[in-house]
Amino acid sequence: QSQNDFVREWLPWRAEYLNVILEGEQLGICEQCCEAEGSVWCMSCTGVHAWCGPCAVRAHRNLPFHKVQRWNGTHYEPTSLMELGFLWHIGHGGDPCPHNWSDPDPDESGYMTVEEPPNHRSRHSDDLAIRRSSWFQMTIVHTEGIFSHEVSMCNCPGSDSSDWHLDLLRQRLLPASISKPKTAFTFDVLDYFLIDAPECKTSAMSFYQQLRRFTNNAFPERIPDRYRELMRVSQLWRDLKHRKWFGFGHDMDQDPGDGGLALFCPACPQPGINLPADWKVQYDR
Repeated sequence: QSQNDFVREWLPWRAEYLNVILEGEQLGICEQCCEAEGSVWCMSCTGVHAWCGPCAVRAHRNLPFHKVQRWNGTHYEPTSLMELGFLWHIGHGGDPCPHNWSDPDPDESGYMTVEEPPNHRSRHSDDLAIRRSSWFQMTIVHTEGIFSHEVSMCNCPGSDSSDWHLDLLRQRLLPASISKPKTAFTFDVLDYFLIDAPECKTSAMSFYQQLRRFTNNAFPERIPDRYRELMRVSQLWRDLKHRKWFGFGHDMDQDPGDGGLALFCPACPQPGINLPADWKVQYDR
C-alpha cells in the first residue's frame, strides 16, 4: 500500500477519532477518592485519568515531571504539580523526613493541601520555621520542559545542609551550583543534549528555547532562563561521563593522564597493534 492508501483508509474514521479524544477530556469523579470532582488530568500519564487536586498530587508522588491541566469552568488550563500542592521530599523515597516536623503526629501525606496559601505549607504554625529551614523552591530542567518545585531536604542526624547538592545528585539531578543550589538538570536532559547536539546540530540556545516552548509555547519568555547554566553543567556532565566510561570512577586513586580520556581509534596506525615492529624501515612512506 502507498501512503495515500493508508490516509484514505483513515479518513472514514476521522470523526470517530476526534470523538474518542474528546471523550478522554470529559469531567468525572476522582478515580482515587471517588468523592470530589475529577478536574485534573495528566498529559504525561498513559491512559485517561481524572483526579481531584490532592489525589493528583498523591498519584504523582514519584512522578514530578508530569504535565497536568486543570478545569477552570470553561476549559482546561495548564497548571503544575507545585500549584496543586506537591512538595518533593528528598532522601526518604518520597516520604517526608521525620526530622522536618516538630509535631509528633504530622499529616500523613506530608503534602500541603490545595486550600493552604503558598507561605503556609504546614498544618501547624509552630512547624513553619522548621519546614522553612528544610524546603526551598528549585528550577529543574527536564526533557519534558522546565519545572518549578518545592523541594524538602532530609534533616536526619548526620546530614548537613552543605551536602544537599549530593542528595540532589542521588535523585539523578545535577545541581548547577554546590552551595545553595536553586537550579538542577536531570540526567535525562543532559544525555539528550549530548546526543542532540552532534546528531541534529542543535545549538545550546536553540535546545533551551525548545524546552521553554515545551513548557509554555504561547509565552516562552515567562519561563526562567537557564541557558548559561546549561552550558556550564553540560560540560561538567560530559567530563563525568568520560571519566565513568574510561573507568576512572572505579579507581579513585588514579587520575587520567594525557590522552587518558581519548577514544581509541582502531583505524589509526598503532605501533605494536596494527603496525609491525620494524615499520620505520619496512615502509618507504
